[in-house]
Amino acid sequence: MQVYISLLGLLVSFLVLINIKTSNKANIYLVFFLFLINLFNVMNYSTMFSNNKYLVATFIVHFMPVVVLTGPSLYLYVRSLLTDDASLQKKDWFHLLPSLLIFINNIRYYFTVPFIQKLQLAEQIILHDRSLMLQFNPTLFSGEVSYMIRSGAAITYMIVCTILIYRHFKEDFRSKFQNILIFRWLVLLMTFNYVMNISILYYVSKLLYYWRHTPAVTVIPPSALIFGVGSVTLINLTLFFFPSILYGLPRLDYYILNNKSEVDSNTFNDAVPTKEFEISDQKLILIGKKVGEYCVEKPYLQSSFTLAKMSKEVGIPVHHLSYYFNEYLHIDFSTWKNNAKVDFVVELMKNPSNQFLTLDALSKQAGFVSRSTFVNAFKQRMKQTPSEFINSL
Repeated sequence: MQVYISLLGLLVSFLVLINIKTSNKANIYLVFFLFLINLFNVMNYSTMFSNNKYLVATFIVHFMPVVVLTGPSLYLYVRSLLTDDASLQKKDWFHLLPSLLIFINNIRYYFTVPFIQKLQLAEQIILHDRSLMLQFNPTLFSGEVSYMIRSGAAITYMIVCTILIYRHFKEDFRSKFQNILIFRWLVLLMTFNYVMNISILYYVSKLLYYWRHTPAVTVIPPSALIFGVGSVTLINLTLFFFPSILYGLPRLDYYILNNKSEVDSNTFNDAVPTKEFEISDQKLILIGKKVGEYCVEKPYLQSSFTLAKMSKEVGIPVHHLSYYFNEYLHIDFSTWKNNAKVDFVVELMKNPSNQFLTLDALSKQAGFVSRSTFVNAFKQRMKQTPSEFINSL
């Protein structure tokens, strides 16, 4: 059963991985976290319950330094999701310290014990006593400490993540909740993680206690382990109820719906966010500043100009831009773009040197794909036709 749960987890990890976008790099840490908890689940099954000596020999010690990174990967994911910044800082290398200690502690087993001897140890573990897995000739500290470091580090990082989440949402606790989708996801993720890691810590602690005082005991009643494995299962399944997380939308402090209305064939279908979720005013002002600087060169005059192209060139996620236009400027992207084109044409019309240009020539300079699109956009913007406007001049 544990193996199938881990296979499910690896499938979920793969789905998240293939849907990672450049605007949502936080999911890289989520993929790593999901992979590690499912790897740990396989390790636990292989070392405690498997009777296959090859599985035991492979998973008994080799992956210890890697699974210790479950805590750091969870922390980096939560931090990246809340700050909308997945970049690493120099101080983040500190998070590798527990893993490095475990690696140094296991280095003799890695490089001085041939695999045939590891198979012999695995046979002893299977036939006689599972507690023999602690006797792998560690360098710095005992095998017991190695197992406790992983659980201790995981719980420490969960507490830090809880503090980050509280600080980020504390204002929402006092007013209308604006980020409920991402809040619900993180609450469920952290809840299942607490259950999983506390259960594993209790299970490991009890095992180590029995092994120290009653070596003959092979496996204690696995009630705590059931909670741990169940939590891994729920973490893997919960993502399917949060497709926005699974398929890699950018920062989820709002929710996006697709606008099904007909738009110009060269425009992007604008996403319309519900008013229940918002981006902070400070961030909207920053987006506005970047858009203003970007539009100095009048990129909207290109006939191929779309919201997706603008997103790529200005470095702002599509959904952030869509929210900025719809909720901050109260205008959809298509109308905003056409208005900018019309304003450019109006300036051309006011210049006496352009008085002999035809309407078709003016519309093509503004990047309109057809005369009808130009006329309709002009009437919507100026409340009169291009010909009427020229006559008024």
